[in-house]
Amino acid sequence: MYRLLWVILLASKAFAQPSLVHAGRILDVAAGSYRQNQGILIDAGIIRQVGAYEAIRAAAPQNAVLIDLSGTTVLPALIDCHAHLMLSIPDHLNGADGLILTAAKYTPAKRVLMGAQLAKEVLESGFTIVRNVGHSGIDGDVALRDAINNGWVPGPRILATARKIAPRGGQAMPVQDRVLDAILSEDFLTASNPDEGRHTVLDNLRVGADWIKVVIDEGNRQIDLETAKAIVAQAHAGGVKVAAHATSPSAIQTAIDSGVDTIEHADEGTEAQFQAMRAKGIYYVPTLWPKELYVLWPNVITMNPPRRAPIDQEAVMNGFITEQRTKLDRARKAGVKIVFGSDEVNLRAGKTRGQITLALLAALEGFGMSPAESIRSATLDAAEMLQIKDRAGSIEPNKFGDLIAVTGDPLEHLTAIESIKFVMKGGRIVRDEIHVK
Repeated sequence: MYRLLWVILLASKAFAQPSLVHAGRILDVAAGSYRQNQGILIDAGIIRQVGAYEAIRAAAPQNAVLIDLSGTTVLPALIDCHAHLMLSIPDHLNGADGLILTAAKYTPAKRVLMGAQLAKEVLESGFTIVRNVGHSGIDGDVALRDAINNGWVPGPRILATARKIAPRGGQAMPVQDRVLDAILSEDFLTASNPDEGRHTVLDNLRVGADWIKVVIDEGNRQIDLETAKAIVAQAHAGGVKVAAHATSPSAIQTAIDSGVDTIEHADEGTEAQFQAMRAKGIYYVPTLWPKELYVLWPNVITMNPPRRAPIDQEAVMNGFITEQRTKLDRARKAGVKIVFGSDEVNLRAGKTRGQITLALLAALEGFGMSPAESIRSATLDAAEMLQIKDRAGSIEPNKFGDLIAVTGDPLEHLTAIESIKFVMKGGRIVRDEIHVK
């Protein structure tokens, strides 16, 4: 939060003129409805007034720059709560091999430069805030966050987790013992007992992490409850919250009982566990993948691949989609708060990271969420989860001047959100296809 306030101070010195946005209609995220013919006055990167256009225009300073979005639908900019900006895996590799090769071949500097490109792509697609939850090398997301805040490179505001905390052996690291530690340390800190758990948190806090990310389970390796409790207690004592990767019922229960703040994936979460999450105020980041974006990764590279029957890819994908829809149905029935997270790590031919992130948000409608619920999961509820609701998530006075504009109706069909024509971050225009002649 302090870093975001620092960004506000920087913005106040960077803007010479206020802006008056004329919006054809504004989406009121909380109400799930539109307000017609609205004006938004933005000064020093912050929204100062919102209301009927004529009234806001009459009260606006004479030097305000008019931005005509009267033919569009204006929404608050978007938030991705599960991003991996420093990982881009080619489609001929699976996740484990892609991570191993990235950690082994990319220097920290090269990884941050790759992250800068992906951050730019995400920003241009309307995501002005992301929570980066690991796979960023040695504190690469912290470095990229600071570079963006200093104005050195364009990108969203980043809430960084630094290195993931994982069970001994890490996550997705099937390499021989002699090289494991060197490669592992590029992306992970490990904890096998409460003392190690506390130490990993302190190491991440030392380098400036905004959140802590802990991998509760990786296959049959799992962080035990006492270690998880130590991690959460140390993080909370340091004023930061904890996101937990948990997929199996036992790992999900450990995450719940340890007091984490968000649970990612929860593929096998039961209805009772989702109810417990609701009761404890734990947010859920389901990371859902529609069929058209699902990547059926090839097998782990081996020197002598075993003979095996051909995989029925269609059956595998259909089974995966069914499982994802079922877990979301259980979560929604339990009433747990759901926020959007892309979990995108793949290099997609002809598509930017931002375009894929938008498509993953639009896909929530196909998993049973209404367009209004889906947008709220990537705006108001996401901001609440990140404890920045007073600065982001809706178009209101005293919040960041972060806006997007589309030409369709995203409340009717969420796919309209993929046709973003205008992006503003902190009062500065990032992308403008409305006024291009």
